Amino acid sequence: WKVLHGFAHLAVFRPLRDKLGQLEVKVGITSGGFLAPDVFHYLRALGIKVKQAYALTEAGLVSFHRDEDVKYETVGQVMEEVQVRIADDGEVMSKSAMTVAGYWKAPEATHEKLKGGWVRTGDAGYFDDDGHFVILDRVADLVDLAGGGKFSPSYIEGRLRFSPYIREVMAVGGGDRPYVTAIVSIDFETVSRWAETHRIVYTTLVDLSQKPEVYDLIKKDIKRVNKSMPEVGRIRKFVNLHKEMDADDAELTRTKKLRRGYTETQYKDVIEAMYSDSTKYDIETKVKYRDGRTGVLRTAINITSVD
Repeated sequence: WKVLHGFAHLAVFRPLRDKLGQLEVKVGITSGGFLAPDVFHYLRALGIKVKQAYALTEAGLVSFHRDEDVKYETVGQVMEEVQVRIADDGEVMSKSAMTVAGYWKAPEATHEKLKGGWVRTGDAGYFDDDGHFVILDRVADLVDLAGGGKFSPSYIEGRLRFSPYIREVMAVGGGDRPYVTAIVSIDFETVSRWAETHRIVYTTLVDLSQKPEVYDLIKKDIKRVNKSMPEVGRIRKFVNLHKEMDADDAELTRTKKLRRGYTETQYKDVIEAMYSDSTKYDIETKVKYRDGRTGVLRTAINITSVD
C-alpha cells in the first residue's frame, strides 16, 4: 500500500495539490464554520492534514483535532491546559490561563461574560462518547422541546444540506412538540440520476419523492446527522416533500435562505400529522403548467420514522 500510495501521490495527488495552491501545506486549520464532509475527506485524501479547531477571542485556543484522532463533525478534544464545562442551559463555558481579565472600559460586559475566570461563550455544545467536543449553535438560537431539552434547527439543517440528495430541509420542534421532525425537499436532478442507476422507475418528482427506496436513501443521511447530536435533539420522523422548495413559492428567499415562519405555516397540517400516529398525509397543492393552465395536484405524502 505504501508503494501504491507513493505512486498515487506523484501521479495524482501532488498535481492536484499544486493546482489548488496547497502544494506546500502540511496542516490546514479551519475554524468558525464546518467544512462539508466531502471537502474534509477530499483534502485529507490529498495528504493535507485538515483539522478543525475552536477558539475564543477572550481565551485563545480551546480545542482542536489531534493527528490520529480526527472526526469531521467535531472540533476535536479540549486542550490539557483548558477547562470546559456545559451549563444547565447547554452553554459552553471555558477557563484557562489565557482568559482575559475583562473588557476594556466595559465593566457591564465583563460582569456578564466573565464569571470567576470562566468565559460564557454564548455557544451551545456537548461532548460525544469519544470525548470530542461538538459545537451546535448559539444558545439564543436553540429551541425548547415540550418534553425538556433543546435542539438546534440550523445545525440539523446545515448538516443535512451537505447531502447531495437533499436540496432543502426544515427541522421542526418547539412549543408543545416533544421531539424533532423534518420536512425534506429532495434534489430532483441528483436523486433522479441515483434512481436511474438503481433501476427505480418513476414518472414525476411527486412520484420519485415518495418511493420507499428514496425514503431509505434520505433516512441514511438523517441517521448520519443524528449520530452527531445529543439524543434529545435527534430527528424522529420526516417527510419527503412532493415538490422542491422554491423562492417563487415564497418558501425561500431569492438568496436561497429558508423562510422558516412562512414555510412552517404553509405546511402546518403536514407538521401536525408528524406528531400523530398517521403514516400518510393527503395534500393538495396548486400547480401552474408551462402553457399557463393551472390545476390542483393531490397526492399522499409518507410519514417515516427514523429508527
